[in-house]
Amino acid sequence: MASKNIHAGPYPDQALLDLGFEDAQIYGMVQNNLDIEDVTLSESLKQYDKVKDLLETETTTDLTKVKRAFILPMHNVSTDRLKSALKEHKISVTNDYEKADFIIPHLNFYDSYSSIENIPQTKLMFKIHNGYYCDDHRQIAIDYHKDTGNHIILDKRSLGDSNQWSMDYDSLPYDSFIFSNMSIVLAKMVEDGELQVIETDTILNQSANRVPMTEELMEDLNKMISGYSPSDEELQMAGKIIPTIDPTGEPYLLYKYSREFLGSIDHKYSRNKDVLYWLEKHDIYTLANCSAERAIKYFEDRDMLDSKCFRALEVECRQEIQISNRELYTFKVQVKPEYRKYMK
Repeated sequence: MASKNIHAGPYPDQALLDLGFEDAQIYGMVQNNLDIEDVTLSESLKQYDKVKDLLETETTTDLTKVKRAFILPMHNVSTDRLKSALKEHKISVTNDYEKADFIIPHLNFYDSYSSIENIPQTKLMFKIHNGYYCDDHRQIAIDYHKDTGNHIILDKRSLGDSNQWSMDYDSLPYDSFIFSNMSIVLAKMVEDGELQVIETDTILNQSANRVPMTEELMEDLNKMISGYSPSDEELQMAGKIIPTIDPTGEPYLLYKYSREFLGSIDHKYSRNKDVLYWLEKHDIYTLANCSAERAIKYFEDRDMLDSKCFRALEVECRQEIQISNRELYTFKVQVKPEYRKYMK
């Protein structure tokens, strides 16, 4: 049985060789419980990108071919919502990746850090830019280095109550790419075809619980969220509805309600991963700050612009037109030829 601990298990020497690593080094990382776990350090961006691509590149969209999912740690969608969507397809979730036949990736399993930061201990892989290591700044580091000969990565957790200026430290490679055991093992399993990769949106978009975006629905939500002193019950109810809304085919409504209320609700749902995921997925903050003219270009660039959306936004654009010398001249405003097809 595979452990949920991303660092557990024997060091994956053979998997590293099979994945093409040529410069793998073992370093130590201090954990919350003050244990020190082995991690792999490489200076190769190529290897970092290879492992990341293996773990996040979708290999199938057919949910009928899989039965058990492993969710990569630190997912930005709640486990309850993923379980609910998967249950519709008779798919279960397991904490043991050896029992899974596919993984669900996200954009939060890797990250970049610089100098002395607090690196999450459940981050599968990450880059350290211009970092440090130190082997004698506390007793656990001294003991680990004596037993293994490995250096200890210096971050806030490793520092503890010490100050960096009061110790002897050395520089890590300027660009250091760090891998947990789990990231290497999972990447090898994906490469060998033992695990499929299915994106989060593929799962959520096939859920029967999705509801279309309509003016009536959005007006009701606006009243629930933005009304005078909304109750916790109203906020919670709205927080369950928002992640299920499908704005496909309604770009103008997405723009309209981004500006009216969606663009300013993140602080009310700071602990609701599903609402925050939906807001980010649909680029709500960008739309909330777009003029009507910029919104037209935004939707056009993403192949979302249709006649209904253009005509609604064009009315707003006209209200923003400013022409001087009106006492002497008359002017005629015309839509550019390339946009006239949307006026039909």
